[in-house]
Amino acid sequence: MSEEKENRDYDHKPSVRGFTSEYNVSSEENPKPTSGQEPFPVWLMITCVLLMVIGGASIGSNSGGFNFSNSHQAGYSPSAPSGLTGKAPELSEFEKYVNGGEAVYKAVCNGCHQATGQGQGQIPPLVDSEWVTQGTERFAQIVLNGLSGPITVNGASYGAAVMPAQKGAINDKQVAQVMTYVRYKFGNISDSVVTKEMIEVARQKFGDKPNQYTVSELSGEDVMLEGVQPEWISPESDETQAEEAEENSAAVPNETDQFNS
Repeated sequence: MSEEKENRDYDHKPSVRGFTSEYNVSSEENPKPTSGQEPFPVWLMITCVLLMVIGGASIGSNSGGFNFSNSHQAGYSPSAPSGLTGKAPELSEFEKYVNGGEAVYKAVCNGCHQATGQGQGQIPPLVDSEWVTQGTERFAQIVLNGLSGPITVNGASYGAAVMPAQKGAINDKQVAQVMTYVRYKFGNISDSVVTKEMIEVARQKFGDKPNQYTVSELSGEDVMLEGVQPEWISPESDETQAEEAEENSAAVPNETDQFNS
């Protein structure tokens, strides 16, 4: 009797052990969620979506500028902020003229005299050079026909380099513009320009010279090119006009003052 009971107990134990093993395997295949990996509650997701919809609708209805229909109404034209036109400031006639000369300088003069106008080696500088800031006639002679031989610039001697003639390389307007640019950029001269008409006269007078000038052949330091300045070169500023008007009003006695006196 006891042997049969032991046999039944033995037969039952494997099935228990098998069930336990299967349960452990199933638990490993479907582990419980760890902290931070629990499923997101559906009710919380719905609440968040509703809040975003309600908040977006509130912002859109109260913002005005974000109303999509405003930008699609007939005749709607968005305006730029005050002071911003979207256009570059218009250049004065003098600035346009100088810019034209700058382009010629970069193409013809930059290689020798450098962008800074300081020259290099035996090529003299243009910055504050008396040959730039003084008589324009001799400046035009040098540009048109070139220069050879020794020259003194700002107290320093140069002469080993020869400046080639430019009369065949650039036209009268380009000569006038580049001279104006050099005088303005490196000589701080903004109250006068060299005009195309001035260079036309200079070319007629000096253009037939077969070789470069020497310093002794150039015109005097105070000889200016023949011609008149354009009307736009020295427009009177509003400030100057106001000062002149104030001076004139001070110089003319007031009728009331005359009567009182």
